[in-house]
Amino acid sequence: MINQIFKNTFVYNYFSILLNSNKRFPQSIIFEGFDTIMQYFFSLELARILNCTGDKTPSCSCTNCNWIRENRHPAVVNVTPVDFKEDGTKTVISVKQIEKVTSLILETSDYHRFFIFSNVKTSKIQENEQKQLSKYLNAGFKINKEDWLPAPINKKILQEEASNALLKSTEEAPNKVTFVFLANSREDIISTIVSRSLVFKTPVSIEKSQINVSSFFKNYPDLPISDAMKTSTEILSYIEENGLSHIEFLDSAEEFFVNLLRQNAKNNQIFNLISSDIKKVQLAKKHLAATITPNNTFENLFISISNEGRNL
Repeated sequence: MINQIFKNTFVYNYFSILLNSNKRFPQSIIFEGFDTIMQYFFSLELARILNCTGDKTPSCSCTNCNWIRENRHPAVVNVTPVDFKEDGTKTVISVKQIEKVTSLILETSDYHRFFIFSNVKTSKIQENEQKQLSKYLNAGFKINKEDWLPAPINKKILQEEASNALLKSTEEAPNKVTFVFLANSREDIISTIVSRSLVFKTPVSIEKSQINVSSFFKNYPDLPISDAMKTSTEILSYIEENGLSHIEFLDSAEEFFVNLLRQNAKNNQIFNLISSDIKKVQLAKKHLAATITPNNTFENLFISISNEGRNL
């Protein structure tokens, strides 16, 4: 039923079971993780299946399936700082947008409507982003418009006043209405919306086995500060050459450290050192999400895990 491009993920398994049951579909969902593109197209895939009038297979060519894949169906509404709004602001999701949403859901509809809340990137799509997009485009999906990519939402985009205006709707949504929030972390959304939603972690877009993290940590934990800048530069080049995202590399770096942690569970000194470095990798992810440049983020990370940097 769900397209195989989403297979081998928890969300694939969970929703495959749910869609084959008679249980009511969730009224509010938060997808958290660092592959917002995957989150977005998975949301479209769920909307497609729930509105399909054919056989519900990925190849179904009924009007609803085609239109949802092509991002032009009235059942799917993108709520972003630049979409689904009439005022001139382009930096936040406004209270007026929320009022428009709450008014719209009171209207009767034969469709299962999805309101997908995200930030949006409206600049030329980069090569690594195009690589992430390609498998979804090859499966027949389309983005909302040219030079448009979903980006993670946060409290600066969906602010407290607008969030509070949405609370009652997320808790008491009419049947066949689902709100979806695309975020790096549930902490980027106010707790009252989180408490009314099902939260799912989503994976990165490529197999981690393709990301050669270990080659950059051959001498770990012995990393002289003099090598920190060089290692950072080499990693940034590797990311660009292989069409990866910076977050994908850091996800794999975190997994690398977690595996080392397990291997050194009985060595308290090394265990504590690795635990501290895992937190530094997690902090680097937050810095990227806060729009700190990749150069500064990776330089600061490798200085902080160098021999001398740990004592600063």
